[in-house]
Amino acid sequence: MRRRAAAGALAAALALAAAAGGLAAQDAAPDSGFAGCPFGVGERAEYAVTFGPVKVGRASLEAEAIDTVRGTPALRAALAMRGGTFFYRLDDRQVTWMAARPLRSLRFEQHLREGSYRRDRRYALDQDSGTYRRFDRARDGSWRPPPGDEHVAQGVAMPPAALDEIAFLYFARTLPLEPGKTYQFTRYFEADGNPVVLRVLGRETIRVPAGRFRTLVVRPIIKTGGLFGEGGRALIYFSDDERRVIVQLETSMSVGRLNMYLEDYRPPDADFAPLPCGG
Repeated sequence: MRRRAAAGALAAALALAAAAGGLAAQDAAPDSGFAGCPFGVGERAEYAVTFGPVKVGRASLEAEAIDTVRGTPALRAALAMRGGTFFYRLDDRQVTWMAARPLRSLRFEQHLREGSYRRDRRYALDQDSGTYRRFDRARDGSWRPPPGDEHVAQGVAMPPAALDEIAFLYFARTLPLEPGKTYQFTRYFEADGNPVVLRVLGRETIRVPAGRFRTLVVRPIIKTGGLFGEGGRALIYFSDDERRVIVQLETSMSVGRLNMYLEDYRPPDADFAPLPCGG
């Protein structure tokens, strides 16, 4: 849940927030292990993004399909973001592939277009060996080790059942999120980002473009710098029901305040069945 480039600040907040919008169970692949998870194929959540009082863009998250990654069924979910101001434009797509029982990441890709900044990056998470590898896309379209940092293509140690930055909030949606409780995990795939702490501050009823919602207010704290770092003031508002839709996000930065508001939601292809899917 980190961003090393200043140009990625808006994308970081959206990626971490909109990722929690996945909803309901699906029947596209009955042996995938996802039946009963509170998210599934076909859901789409759309958000308006403001910087202070000014609307600067839109974000959407869609659970697209069940793919197979190294022989394992994996839910592919993509976050798309567009927006900016007259001097800065953003057009990003980030994709996670998650396996179930336990929920864990198998692959994570970033395709970022932020002002003059460009990045295409892939993380391959091998849960069996407990390592991840990183590759950057070259001009010819091939995936290669990053120049000067080739060791990350050989395998870097990661925690068991590791999760990428989008998958982590899917995982958070499977938690009870009881007001007054603090949840702590050592499952972020880059070890120096651990532990990830989620503090459930309480309940609040709010209104966003999509309507009026009773919510659970959660403060995420990540052991890194940036928007969700230990010194940050981010708040995530989950719907206070079995679906845990992310309804609103607020985060303070040195240059201003970023907000994200739920505008529209399309349910998954199958009927919702709130059963445990295995964390």
